[in-house]
Amino acid sequence: MEEHLDLEEGRRIEALKDFAHRYRWLLVALAVAVAVGIGAGYGYYRHQSAQLLAASETYGSAVQALQSGREGDAREALRTLMTEYEGTPYAAFARVFRARLLHQGDQSARALEVLKPLASGSVGPPEAQHIGVEERARIQWEQGNAQTALNTLRALEGEAYLPSYFLLKGDLLSATGKPEAAGEAYREARTRPGAGPLSQVIQARIEQLSGNGAPSGDQERGG
Repeated sequence: MEEHLDLEEGRRIEALKDFAHRYRWLLVALAVAVAVGIGAGYGYYRHQSAQLLAASETYGSAVQALQSGREGDAREALRTLMTEYEGTPYAAFARVFRARLLHQGDQSARALEVLKPLASGSVGPPEAQHIGVEERARIQWEQGNAQTALNTLRALEGEAYLPSYFLLKGDLLSATGKPEAAGEAYREARTRPGAGPLSQVIQARIEQLSGNGAPSGDQERGG
C-alpha cells in the first residue's frame, strides 16, 4: 500500500514537472508582452514592472515547490498570485496549476470551476485562454468525458495555434470514433510552430491510428 502511494505521488510530481516545462516559454513571452505593452505613464509603468517582477518571483517559488513535491507551499504561492497579482499573466497560469492540483486531489469539479473564467476569456491575457481551454478539456477527458472535452475545445475553433491543442483534438476525435478527422488534427499539429518537442508523440499517434487504437486520457497525459 505504501509503495503504491509512493508511485502515485511520483506520477503526480512528474505530471506537474511536465506541465511547467510545457508552457515555460509561452509564459515568458506573455510577461514580456505585458511589459512592452504598458504605455500609460512612467509611474504606472514602474508600478506594473514591480508587480510583474514580484509575480515572477512568486511564480518561480510555486514551480519549485511543485517540482519538489511541496504542495502546501505551492498552494500558498498560487493563492498569492491569484489574489495579489491578478493583473499579471502569472496569475492566469496560477489558475491552471491550482486546477491541476485540485484535479489530482480528486476535486475535479472544483478544478473545472477554477479554470472556467480563464477558459471563457474573462480573466488573463488572450493567449492564456488557450491554455485554460486545453487544461479544462484534458481534465474532462481524464474524467472519461471525451465528447464533453471535444466540445470544450471547440471554443477555440479557428483561433487555436498551439500544437498541443491539435494533438489533444486528435486524441479526442480518435477516442470518439473519428479516426480520419483525428489524423487530420495530428497532421495539423505537426505543422504548427513549436511542434518539434511533440514530433515523436504526434508520429506515434498517427501510427496508432493505423493500428485502429484510440489513446486514452492516461496515454495522452503520459505522452
